[in-house]
Amino acid sequence: MIATVSRMRALSPSRWMAGLVALLAIAACSTTPDGPRGPVSPQPSSPVIGEAPPPATLPVPIADPAFTPVHMRGQADIARVAILLPFSADNEAARREATSILRAAELALFERAGENVLLLPKDTGGTAQGAREAARSALSDGAQLILGPLFSHSVEAVGSVARESSVPVIAFSTELSVAGDGVYLLSFPPGEEVRRIVNYTADLGTTRYAVIGPANEYGTTVAAAYRDAIAEQPGGARLVAEEVYSGGVQAMNEAATRLARMGVEPLDAEEAAQRSGRNWEPDETAPFQVILLPESGDRLRTLAPVLVYQDIDPLLIKFVGTGQWHDSATVREPALANGWFAGPDPQARARFEAAFERVFENTPSRLAGLGYDAGSLAALMAASGSQGFQASAIESEEGFLGVDGLFRFREDGTIERGLAVYTVRSGGFEVLEPAPAYFGEGRVLEDPAGPATDIDAAESF
Repeated sequence: MIATVSRMRALSPSRWMAGLVALLAIAACSTTPDGPRGPVSPQPSSPVIGEAPPPATLPVPIADPAFTPVHMRGQADIARVAILLPFSADNEAARREATSILRAAELALFERAGENVLLLPKDTGGTAQGAREAARSALSDGAQLILGPLFSHSVEAVGSVARESSVPVIAFSTELSVAGDGVYLLSFPPGEEVRRIVNYTADLGTTRYAVIGPANEYGTTVAAAYRDAIAEQPGGARLVAEEVYSGGVQAMNEAATRLARMGVEPLDAEEAAQRSGRNWEPDETAPFQVILLPESGDRLRTLAPVLVYQDIDPLLIKFVGTGQWHDSATVREPALANGWFAGPDPQARARFEAAFERVFENTPSRLAGLGYDAGSLAALMAASGSQGFQASAIESEEGFLGVDGLFRFREDGTIERGLAVYTVRSGGFEVLEPAPAYFGEGRVLEDPAGPATDIDAAESF
């Protein structure tokens, strides 16, 4: 990388800018073909030596087919990777998100890629038509892999273009319907969090589940995933109650009242004294033993006390949620104390955020980690030569260890994540069960981003 930057600085200002926009070619990957295989590590174990990448530069039009910057001309093994994001979207938040994701991808390439990697940023404008045009431009520039876009309608448009050239797409949408046939979703679908918490509670002996949630798109998606996860459990686990509401406290209270009519009995003082949220076990006498609350923030802080008011006591019935619970508002609500939810591993994320802040002097967005993981995947695949961007590499059964822990892609393009189980404690969150270090049976490492020599079952950047 340092040598490449030096060569670029010798160019004229216009050529320097074109090369900078199109390319981040960086320090070579440390994986050796004969060495032990480990999970994706989100950050090198030691600081990167050399110059940090410059702040993210918005894309400029690249007209030349199979674009090659001056300093890379004559190089035979160039790996062209496009990243499609809504840099000029009407929504300011989307523009900020695009910049944060691009910076994270640049950081990953700076840390991990060889000098043969050429990054091609393209602007989707935040629309399906803009995404389609950006994909065509990327393919005309010789892109062998497309990272992004962000929105589901844009992913669908890009996928239809990329399939014509058999170029894989690693997109950032959570909409499962746009996955498959060469399109992979690197995202945080709520179904993965729901499956993890259902598996955890089922292992403790839970057989009767309930859910109370909003009648909106998120609530509907989570409830459907909840039903599916429960149906997958052995031993006759079933969803015995499902209530939805539209509105605020009154609507929540009406839905909670309907749940209470199933025969939930309040605990007397002696029973309550014998129970603890910390050592909860499913009660055989309760009409349902676990209840899912797919809310967050102030609405979650409203819903939980409403349930308690209707004698749905968290000492008897375990309150569980999704990754949206990982918020300071959750900790401030006493009714949620000792509640459980699933979410990404915290250790790997902390390392990424520290590196990002050191280089760019601001905090990365929540989705920026997806850009880093996508860039790291591109670096890993590029190091594998011409076979690197094929489906067999992307769909590695061993998976990868990224910014938010272990993940792998299924054949249908959806993502499977290894998540931790958290509990709400006074003042913060604690990990009840750590995220797995790799997929399959075997030892779980305390540090999932540890050295590759500790794990021999997954791909490593």
